[in-house]
Amino acid sequence: MNIEINKLLQLKQFFTILQSQENRVKFKMREPSKLIIKNIHVDWLQYNHIKSDKHHMPIYLNDLKHKLEHNPSTFGIVKQELLDYRKDVTLELKSQSCDLVKKSLLALELTVPHQYGMQYLMQWQRYRKYWWSSISTTPSLFSTDEIKYDNNCANVDIVAQFSTGPSPVETLSFEGNINKNTCTLTCTMNLEHALFALLLDGMSNSNKEDYLRFHRKIAPYKISIALNIGRETINGGLVCKLASSLYQRLESSKISTWLPDFSLPLDMQVKEGLGMGVLYTAILDERALEYGLFDLMNSSTTLMEKVHVADFCKYASLISGKEVIV
Repeated sequence: MNIEINKLLQLKQFFTILQSQENRVKFKMREPSKLIIKNIHVDWLQYNHIKSDKHHMPIYLNDLKHKLEHNPSTFGIVKQELLDYRKDVTLELKSQSCDLVKKSLLALELTVPHQYGMQYLMQWQRYRKYWWSSISTTPSLFSTDEIKYDNNCANVDIVAQFSTGPSPVETLSFEGNINKNTCTLTCTMNLEHALFALLLDGMSNSNKEDYLRFHRKIAPYKISIALNIGRETINGGLVCKLASSLYQRLESSKISTWLPDFSLPLDMQVKEGLGMGVLYTAILDERALEYGLFDLMNSSTTLMEKVHVADFCKYASLISGKEVIV
C-alpha cells in the first residue's frame, strides 16, 4: 500500500510534493484533488440525509440538537472537522503507516433506542458500503469486514479490496448506553483517505494508459474543451472565443469544466484532460462555426458523437448529472 500511495503523490496534476524523506512526505493538494474532496463531501452529506429521512430521523449539525426544546428519541448528529483548502494547506504523510498527520474528519453519530441498536448497525453498514460502491467505478471493490464485539460495544470496517491488500476506508462503531436506554452508532471516515482510495481505484480501473477513470459523481471536471486548429486555420481566433463562451456557460450551470493549453497539439490537449479523469471532451474546429456541430468524445469508450452548440449545455447537464440514490 505504501508503494501505491507514493505512486499517487507522483500525479502532478493532483499533488505537489514539497519535501520527501525516508519516513515522511510533505505535499499540497492541487485543484483537481480539492474538487474531488468537495464532491465526496457533498455526496456524503446528501446520501446520509436521504437515508436518515427514510427512517424519519432528524439530523443536526454538530451540537445544534441540544438547543431544541424537545429532543427526539432517534436522531443523528453530523460532526465535521475539515481542513480549509481555500487556504495554503501543507499535508504530511507518514510513509510507514500511510497516515496523515492532519486530515478532515467526517462523522455521523446516530442515537437510537437500545433495543434497536444492532438492527441499526446491520442496516447502516449496508448503507455505508453501498455509498462507497455508488461513487466508485468498481462497485465490487468495497466490502464489510467482520463485526468485532467487546462487551457492550461493536465495530466494523468498510474496506477497499485492492490488489495490494485490504485498506479500511470507514469505521462503524456501536456503543450501548444502558443507563439512558439508548445506544450510539458512529460512522467515521476522513476525506483525504477517501481521495486516495478513489484515485487508486481510478488508476487500476482504467482501460488505457494515462487515463484516470472516475465515477461521474466525484470526477473533478465533467467536461474538457479541446481545439483542433492549426496555423493554417483561418478562423482560429473565433474558435477560441467559442470555446471560452461554452466554458463560461457550462461553469454558470455548475458543470465543472477544464480548459487545456490550446497551444498544444490536439492529442496533448485530450491527454491532459484524460489524466484528470474528465468524463467527456468537446473537440471544436471550424465546423463548429460553420454548421454548429462538433465532436464529443466519451473518455471511457473514446467513442464520438455529434453535438450542436445550441444544445450542448443542456446535454452536458444530462450526461454529467447526479444519479438518483436508491
